[in-house]
Parts: sequence; C-alpha cells; structure tokens
Amino acid sequence: MTARLEAVYRRLLRCYPPRWRQEHEDEIVATLLDVADAGQRTRPSAGEIANLVAHGLAARLGASRGLVPAVVWHRVAVLALASVATLSLSLFIVAEVLPVPFSAAGGYVPDRSGLTFGPFVTLGAAFYPLPVLAFAAAVVGARRTSRALLGLTCLAVCAVLPAAAWSDAERPVLYLLVTLGLLAGMAAVGMPPMVPRRDLLATTALFGLLLACAAVYGVVYYRPTYPGNGWNLPLVAYRGHYGLLAAVGSTVPAAVIVGAAVATVASVRRPGWIVAAFVVGGSWSVIPVAASIRYPRWGWGYDNYAILGFVFVFALIALAAAVDLFRAADLRIVRNPGLSSTGRDAAEPE
Repeated sequence: MTARLEAVYRRLLRCYPPRWRQEHEDEIVATLLDVADAGQRTRPSAGEIANLVAHGLAARLGASRGLVPAVVWHRVAVLALASVATLSLSLFIVAEVLPVPFSAAGGYVPDRSGLTFGPFVTLGAAFYPLPVLAFAAAVVGARRTSRALLGLTCLAVCAVLPAAAWSDAERPVLYLLVTLGLLAGMAAVGMPPMVPRRDLLATTALFGLLLACAAVYGVVYYRPTYPGNGWNLPLVAYRGHYGLLAAVGSTVPAAVIVGAAVATVASVRRPGWIVAAFVVGGSWSVIPVAASIRYPRWGWGYDNYAILGFVFVFALIALAAAVDLFRAADLRIVRNPGLSSTGRDAAEPE
C-alpha cells in the first residue's frame, strides 16, 4: 500500500519542474508518506492534491518566466491591462447599460424584454467592472489589489459558462470570454512591481480610440433587419452584424498592423513592445477569426481569404517579435554586465 501511495505522490509532483524534482522530490515524498502514515491514510487528501498541483504549476510558470526578460513581461502586462479594462468598460456601457428592452407591442420577442440578467442583457455585467477596478488600482499603485481583481476576472469568466447553463440568463459569446480571460491572465501574471502610469495611460488612450471608432462604425453603418430595430436593442452589440463586437472584429486586423508599426518605432530604444503587441494583438485576433468561422457573412471565399491574408501579416509580426525578444534579452545583459539577474531586471528601464 505504501508503494502505491508513493507512486501517487510522485505523479502529483510531476507538476513541478524537472530540476526542482531532482533536488527535492525524495525528501518531499518521504515527508508526505510520514504524514499519511500518522493519519492512517491510504490516499492523498484533497488538500494535499490541491496544494501540490497549484504550487507545482506556479513553480513551472516561474521557471518559464525566467526564459523571458522581466521587462518584456511588464510591457505585455501593461498592454493587456489597458486593453482588457477598455474593452470591459465599453462592453458594460454599450452592450449592457444602453440597450433598451423589447417593446411588448412592437418587439419580435413579445414575451421577453431581452434583459436576461436583472436590468442587464447578459451575465457579463457581473464581471465587466472587475478589470476596470483593477486598472484603477494599478493607476494608484495598489498592485496586489489590481492582481487580485484580475484573478477574480479570470475566475468569473470561467464561472459564467455553468451559470448560464443553469439559469435563463444569456452569456457573452464564448470567443469574447476567451479573449477577456487571456488578457486578464497576462496582466495579472506579468504586472511589474511599479506600474508605469505613462505607458498605461497612453496605451489606454489608444485602445479607447480603437473602440470609439468601432462604436461609431457600428452606429453609422447599422442596417436594421426589421422596421423599428435599433442598434441598441438587447444582444445586438454581441450578435448584430454592425454591433460593437462585430465592429471590433472588423477593425482588429488593421489595428494590429498599425499597433505593430507603432510598437516597432517604440522598440528601437525600448525593446519589448513588439512582443507585447504580438501577444496582446493575438488575443484580440481571437474575436474576428472565431466570429468569421462561427458567423460567416460573405461565404467561404471572402472570410477564409481574409483570414489567410491576416495570418500571413501576423506571421511577419511574429518574426519581428522574435527579433525584439532577443534584443531585449541582449540589452538586459550588455547594459549591466556586473549585476545579478535580479539586479538586471530592476535596472532595466520600463
């Protein structure tokens, strides 16, 4: 029985990096077996399983982060935080607050208002404020609070799926949830000890301009399917051809290309911004790619050729990001050859 329990513990410890296991695995397994023997247990407790898996994955993440310069993680986090906060605020206002209920007399769903989550359209209203609050906390220097709110955002995004399945409330489309979860996770993991306000506010202004253009595009070019339909009816922002999400999907490819060009200029003296634009732009690109697959509007040829063209351009950006990553790593070493890795990370300008 002891051999079987030891095998189980060793399987759980595979969550840790190989180097860590070489140094500590036998010692940890012996300790766990002693604790289990004292408690007369023949299998790991739920707390032990959760503890080993969580700490093992955290150790692997820490080992992986060491391969990328800290300054690059920080730039990715700043760009991700600015974008997830701006997108969440826009969705909360345009998709949840502004939509008016269906009229009982003139609506094509006469038995429902279209507001499925209290006065809001979807369950997204429950977590859209979290990234906005995380942004505000980062601006005032409350890093721990900001990371905690971003972590809650990731958990809330996951919780929306079963909540919508177990209730009558609508949820935002899945690819939007994936994008929000990716951005919030990157912002939480790479957040620097001192968030550079200038960079955060500047990138927020750029994302705000992008979403403002998308909203104007949707309002100006909206074509009602039926008389009386408006751009601000429930679910139009999520599923309408000229709703906010569709307009964002239409503008993201051009925005990624322009953003990569701006990042290229910025990375001449401050390497890392092309990598950030590539990673964050890739997360945003989930929206147009998934939408074109899920809701094709112009037939196979148009959507797929457009995606192929964007993939080609994105591959070029990936090459530029790889060069930028190597430059960031080299500059970190060359500028401070006598410092330790911790000192080099601290000395690297944000």
